[in-house]
This record gives sequence, structure tokens and C-alpha cells, in this order.
Amino acid sequence: MEIIQIGSMPVSIQTLSIFLSLGTAFIGLLLICHYLIDGNYKPAYEWLFSGVFNSIWIWKFSPIIFQPIESFKHPFTLLYFTGGTKGVVLACVFFIGYSIWEIYKQPQFIHSFLLQTVLLWMIGSGVFLVWKNIFGSANDGAEVFLLLMLVTVSWYLLTGKNILLIGTFYALTSGVFAFFYDYNAAFYFLSGSFFFVLYLLPLSNLNKRGAQYSQEVMKWRM
Repeated sequence: MEIIQIGSMPVSIQTLSIFLSLGTAFIGLLLICHYLIDGNYKPAYEWLFSGVFNSIWIWKFSPIIFQPIESFKHPFTLLYFTGGTKGVVLACVFFIGYSIWEIYKQPQFIHSFLLQTVLLWMIGSGVFLVWKNIFGSANDGAEVFLLLMLVTVSWYLLTGKNILLIGTFYALTSGVFAFFYDYNAAFYFLSGSFFFVLYLLPLSNLNKRGAQYSQEVMKWRM
């Protein structure tokens, strides 16, 4: 694991890059929504921010759940370690459940949430290797992933094509480049595309139903 020293605390370059990539993605998404996309984007943006923020905390402190005895014996280790793969799975389960709950409460914002979720993922993954390189981790092809992200985001903004189609194209193309540059992250990119297809297709279908779905939900609540 590559480590840098921030003050007296050693920090994983990968973890730091993840947080900075998310920050970059949220700022970029906010600017895109505010200046380039019509409609009320704020409710869905707030869902997404809350969902991701809480998922990060779950991932970070999931060792309390999976290794409770060790965590309580050595609590300061939680500052240096994360939940690993199990923590990621738990965070994803939380994010999906949280998203479904918010959509149930305000189904009229399905389209905005779908759009922002894909754009956030594309921007964040596109700048991830760039941030790693800034902190001294040698990662070939960072500029390729950045260019791919810029091209696909611009593709959507200029044409307004189906964001699910564009997001899937981005994921599969990223997977090809990851294999080409011999990254272990290739599995992540390919799995990510599969995950987004499974997760976002139902949301896309609900979005097509639009007002009809909203009316059905309101009737069901009553």
C-alpha cells in the first residue's frame, strides 16, 4: 500500500485519491447541473450527496461490524484502515436502499437522480488516477481515462443522448483501457458497468412512466 505522510499521520494514497476524486466529481456535477442542465436538480443532488457521504462512513467504519472485538481493542486502527471489499459491499447495499427510499418519497426526481448518479461516477473515476499521480503514485494512462471521461460527458451535454447508454459505454471502454494498462481496477470498471446496468435500468423504466408512476405512488400512500 502506497503511503504519504500528512503531518504525523500516514495516509493511503489510494484512500486520499478516492476522497479528492469524489470532491472533484461533486463540484463538477454541481457546476454542470447549475449552468448546463435545466430543471430542479437540487433535491436529487442532495440525495446523492447524502447517500455517498453516509456510504463512505459505513465503508470506513465497517470493521466495527465485521471485526468488533479487534476494533474495540484497538480503536485507533479505524483511522488508518477501511472496511475493504466487505465494507464496499455494505456501503453499496446502504446506498441502493437509501436511493430507493428517497425515490419512493419523491418519484418525480427519478430522472435527475439517474442523470446525476451516472455523471458523478464518470467524473470521479475519470480523475481518480490523475489524483494518484499528483501524490507520486506512478499510474500510466491517467490522461487516457481523463480524456475518455471528458469526451463522454461532453457527448451527453452536446447531444442529450440516453445517459444510461453513455455511462455503460464509458464503463466498458474504461475496462478495455484498464486491461490494456494492466490495472487490477479492470475488474472494478467492468463490474461497475454491470452494476449500473442492473441498478439504473429499473430507475430508467420508472422515469419513462413519469407522472403516471407518481400518481400511483400517491394513491398507494393514501
